[in-house]
Amino acid sequence: MKYILDTDICIYWLKGNADIEQKILDVGFENVATTIITMAELYYGAYKSKKVERNLEGLRRLEDKITMLQTSKEVGEHFGKTKAMLEKNGRVIEDADILIASIVSLNNSILVTNNLDHFRRIEGLQLEAWLR
Repeated sequence: MKYILDTDICIYWLKGNADIEQKILDVGFENVATTIITMAELYYGAYKSKKVERNLEGLRRLEDKITMLQTSKEVGEHFGKTKAMLEKNGRVIEDADILIASIVSLNNSILVTNNLDHFRRIEGLQLEAWLR
């Protein structure tokens, strides 16, 4: 996968953001994925929302459209190394975001996110913003 969508981008897409939809069409569905971590965050948001069934339906459609990348033992090691480095530099981010970044890095992919300042703390992580 060339592009891996972060949670915030998936939310924009689910809410019908035309810029995100067009960019996905431009790069092709076969070049876009998300992670099991992002899906877990999205399901959490759906279950705590006021429109649970509608949001769950949207997530199930999303799962049918794009690939979902899983974790591996390599992700565990990458996560540990990255979190230790972030702590050492006083630039900690949430564990879920470190896991997402680890999956992206190990797949030599680009993380598509609107949280650029947040993810720039991770050295070498390739980032793109698709929102105008």
